[in-house]
Amino acid sequence: MKHFIVISLLMFFSFETLAQNVGIGNASPGFPLSFSNALGDKISLYGNSGAHYGFGIQGALLQIHSDAAAANIAFGYGSSTSFTERMRIINSGENGLLLNGRITLRNGTVPVDPNQTPGIWIYKADNSGLLGFVGAQNNQNIGFYGGPAGWGFTYDAINSRVGIGNNNPNAPLSFPASTGRKITLYPGSAGNVGLSVHANELRIHTDYEPADVTMGYENLQGNFTERFRFRGNGALSVNGNAGNAGQVLTSNGNGNAVSWSNKPTAFHFSQHSSVFVSGAATETVIPGLNEQQFTISQTSRVVFTTHLYLATNVFGSPRTETVTEIKNAAFQRVGYADNFFQFHDYPGQSIDFTGITVSLPPGTYSIFVKTRRTSTIDGELNVWKDGDCACQGGQLVLQVFPE
Repeated sequence: MKHFIVISLLMFFSFETLAQNVGIGNASPGFPLSFSNALGDKISLYGNSGAHYGFGIQGALLQIHSDAAAANIAFGYGSSTSFTERMRIINSGENGLLLNGRITLRNGTVPVDPNQTPGIWIYKADNSGLLGFVGAQNNQNIGFYGGPAGWGFTYDAINSRVGIGNNNPNAPLSFPASTGRKITLYPGSAGNVGLSVHANELRIHTDYEPADVTMGYENLQGNFTERFRFRGNGALSVNGNAGNAGQVLTSNGNGNAVSWSNKPTAFHFSQHSSVFVSGAATETVIPGLNEQQFTISQTSRVVFTTHLYLATNVFGSPRTETVTEIKNAAFQRVGYADNFFQFHDYPGQSIDFTGITVSLPPGTYSIFVKTRRTSTIDGELNVWKDGDCACQGGQLVLQVFPE
């Protein structure tokens, strides 16, 4: 029996003494330890039959295996009793790999094919086929590939820009040069809340008519201050105030918020009149345009302007000053303006004068328009109302803006 065992061992093991190689089932070992050129299990580290911990060979495959699904495979350093794990192959459940550290992916083709970029292919949830690719697009972009858009989402890692359907983003966030929806903030049952682009139009929209669009500012605590509200029915609210029927938005100057105010009321005074200008520094009223009255029922901003069509029937060029005043019921001056102009020897001069802008309380007021000669040449001043000549002019315009 002892001789049989020795003969059997000699048939199983082969020793190449010159190269100091050992063969197991291999009569000509070419390496320090060689196995037979046959598929199947090669080394059992734990277990004598059936499923075990060990190594095996199958067609174009090296197998490193444990004995059951509950047993995992770990890679690391140290010893069996003092082991530091870096990676674990998990044989059951939804997770297949646990890695302590980062993964560096490189192009694996030799020679390098730039079209085969490094990344990860991902299968569908039911493993029925590939769903998409996550990885490098080229030497500049990384992103997601899949569906009819191909590289539908890319990140320009050179310039730190994101492209959605745009592989060459020129801004921190870029979309394709096409019309239609761009951002959906809330997909409602009746429509979408978001932003879209159409021909010559940027559209900010809600999902249905009762929904509004507001503009304002928000602090770090999430408290929102509304400045403008555009309602789905077309109404506009400013600083929470939608105004009253018939009111208009009014600018309150640089740095001040706009406000709702009543529509202005305009008074037009138009009259044919003629006055002879003579005498140094003598004020002469212009008949028909003087002492025009108006009444306001609430504090208002009053704007008064003068447009005159003039005719001269004398030779020379007298200079004259036109004085306009607004007086209250007690004949106290509450608004004033004066303007200089010069006659010419031909009729048909059209002159606009600087007006008066003043805030007045409720009451009745009168307008005074006078002229004062400022040269030694006498002249006749003719003021024409609309319809008296081919021109348009010769009128006083008073606008009242309730405050």
